[in-house]
Amino acid sequence: MIFADPVNNALTATHQYKKPLAILALLSVIAILPACSTVSVNRQASAKTISAQRGNIVTDNKLSSDTASLLLSAGLNEQACMQQFELCLTQLSDSMLNRHYRPALAAFAELHYAKSRQLATSKSCSNALARPPLDPYYANAPLDDAEAKMQQSKTELCLIDYQARLFDAIKSSYTYLFYDSLAHDFEGADEKVSGGRAKNRIPSDIDIQTQDIYNAASNDVITQLYQSTGNMNQLMRNVKVEHLATTANASIHDSNELAAIANHSPLIGQPTDQVKVMKVQVDNYHLNVYLPNENNYLKNANEKNSALADLVSTYELRLSGLNSISKRPGLGISLVASLDDRYTTTIRQLLLASLSGQIGQEAVNDRMSNNNASNAAKNAQEDDASSRIYPTGHLLMTGLIKPTGTSVLDTLSSEQLDIHLYNPYRSESASILGDDYPLAANFSAGYGLWLAENQLDGVGYLNLITRQKEASLPKLFMLEPYDPNKRVIIMLHGLASSPATWVNLTNDIFNDDKLRNNYQVWQIFYPTNLPILENRYQIQKLITATYQQTDPTGANLASKNSVIISHSMGGIIARMMLSDDNLANNLDALDDNRLLANNSQRQVDAMLKQALTNKELRNRFELKALPQVDTAVFLSSPFQGTDYADRWFTRALRRIIYLPVGLVKTVTDNLATIAIKGDLANNPLGALYLQNGASQLSDKSSFIQLTKDISINKRITYHSIIANNDADITRGLAAMQPAGVKLDLSQAVAEEDDSEIETVDTSMTNSTSSIENPDNAEVSAAGVDVVDVETAKDVLAKPDALPPEALVAAVTVNEEISQTLTERLSDGIVPYTSAHLDGAASETVINGGHSIQENPQTILTLRRILHQQLQQ
Repeated sequence: MIFADPVNNALTATHQYKKPLAILALLSVIAILPACSTVSVNRQASAKTISAQRGNIVTDNKLSSDTASLLLSAGLNEQACMQQFELCLTQLSDSMLNRHYRPALAAFAELHYAKSRQLATSKSCSNALARPPLDPYYANAPLDDAEAKMQQSKTELCLIDYQARLFDAIKSSYTYLFYDSLAHDFEGADEKVSGGRAKNRIPSDIDIQTQDIYNAASNDVITQLYQSTGNMNQLMRNVKVEHLATTANASIHDSNELAAIANHSPLIGQPTDQVKVMKVQVDNYHLNVYLPNENNYLKNANEKNSALADLVSTYELRLSGLNSISKRPGLGISLVASLDDRYTTTIRQLLLASLSGQIGQEAVNDRMSNNNASNAAKNAQEDDASSRIYPTGHLLMTGLIKPTGTSVLDTLSSEQLDIHLYNPYRSESASILGDDYPLAANFSAGYGLWLAENQLDGVGYLNLITRQKEASLPKLFMLEPYDPNKRVIIMLHGLASSPATWVNLTNDIFNDDKLRNNYQVWQIFYPTNLPILENRYQIQKLITATYQQTDPTGANLASKNSVIISHSMGGIIARMMLSDDNLANNLDALDDNRLLANNSQRQVDAMLKQALTNKELRNRFELKALPQVDTAVFLSSPFQGTDYADRWFTRALRRIIYLPVGLVKTVTDNLATIAIKGDLANNPLGALYLQNGASQLSDKSSFIQLTKDISINKRITYHSIIANNDADITRGLAAMQPAGVKLDLSQAVAEEDDSEIETVDTSMTNSTSSIENPDNAEVSAAGVDVVDVETAKDVLAKPDALPPEALVAAVTVNEEISQTLTERLSDGIVPYTSAHLDGAASETVINGGHSIQENPQTILTLRRILHQQLQQ
């Protein structure tokens, strides 16, 4: 402070000295004062704020901001809270003076789950997973008896605490989630709202976080419970299991294989009913396990040690190679149970079968007398089509844990929990405390596991080129348990292919709620080296047997309105299965006058025609349309053959495709004798059974000459999807018929300026599906943005509206335009003139190569056809 002389108002020396000090002190105070503030404000990205608000112990491995705030408000340290857990919960309860009970439940649920995770990684609990020491002379030598007993005691206490914390996390989160449906019997509860339901409550971040904790804790309990029933070196201890008798395991049910195919309900009631199959005691807790009332699920309970068979949570799976993951949001955890007796096919198995077929004939003769009976039995089993029908070996489940109790306090103190495992295909919701809630599901998981463990593509190729003594006959795979109330989609792949070719289409069907709820998929896997007539006969026999096994009377919805989707060679086979023609009536058209001038060839021809009187062989030529099918879609199928099969490189490949030696003998012994003599090499009739499937695709083959003009039953509605690898031709078609155009938006267009971008965006509206189809899911799948409907209609009305840089992805072609198309339009393998079918309900040209079954526009077109069929 500065002092003034009252007399002359002059500064003294002391005053002059203190002035700089006072100014310095003042500046220091000014500088220090802002630092005394307890709050500072900084800007950050909104995404970071939202992420921090929604994160919790499940997603970020740390407590949510709400739970952390409650601990701070109560003066509790998180680490200290984990160390003195029970005391921490007591002090936290005492600190909640406002008595808001529901938010406290969310905090307690998260703390219980956080404690269980800490215990699971602690040294005491980890000892339960430790392997016994390998070397007694080093640091990991066995403990002495006293130390071992002490360690075991600590481990047991830790595991009991771990289990209790998981169960408490489930009970607290469950009580929070269904708080409004429970009676409020705790101290201070408002009786007016007890058991009432809050109306129009918007889910909060805490709701989502608590559901995550409920699902995560339930996942840990169910998966740990399964592992503990088969292996004691797990985190669940003191587990006692009691398997309960059901009709399915109290007697031999339906002859096992047939029961699995038909998937009947073993017990009286609905397939969606829950059947108690197991009681489990974990320390003081009593768990009841329920499965669906379906044979495919309850047959697991047949084996006392596998009511839960090889159970894996989809939380632990990372599916790659799929275009999308088909999920349904809801409550519960998605699981997959893999059955021990499921069928698998691998390259190794095929190679072993091929090598075993090359055993020396002398060794075979030495053992023939001993093996005749077993070989006969094996062949009879292979000939039985029912033995080649494979129900899904990967059962999808949605797991839900329900603590008993109808009030808040009863639920929190309950020591009985019911574990319900639902079939998500049939059960879309579950009843909890009188209300229905949607069930979560991952429909891609089981399909992904099946594709991963079956090397279908490799086996499909090797079936062509490996020499096998006996033919590998077609197989049918059901991708979900048989449902009598769903229509069937049958998928037939093409040459050197497998069911894996349908991966994107199948997954998109699973991803479409309407299609998934109304269709089930059966996929055919057949060896494409077999003569096509034989493949048609065996595949149709297999499909017929499947319908017969699942529905002998044909009364189910699944036995009506079925759809066949086929590609390339599969389309040729499918068309024959939808025809009533008798091919035997056209055999004379195959006579080659030049060959018949030779006396020996005339004899061969006469022997072949005589062989056709054999019933077994005649059945291969007499076609009969499948009565269950009313819709078919053909993808780039060479009905008139292709010259691609006669080019030098494909002819070279055809030479290494082997025909099973025993195939002809399965048709007729007389024909087998002729085949061995080699007299059929140049005979057109003999070529029908002595040429492999690839050779018969030639437009010069006897098979194509015999089948190219067969007719499809008039009750069948069929569609054609044809590929064209010349973008200019496709664009020309688009200009002729702009109303049927879909532009290719699978890749971004190079941007130069705003006007060009605007032009490209306008072109997006050139999609008829965007304008005419009200189904938003289909529009979204096509990648089309609807900007303005009227503008789009105006654009479509002008043939010259296509922007010059636009690439046409697909064009719907009418009958008039199709008559003008020539062989110039081709996918590089199959020309348009060979794939075109008169009378098709629709014909779509897709820009691309022969493998159009993988094209997104093809899949979208197929989905649209299926939606249309449901509306008819």
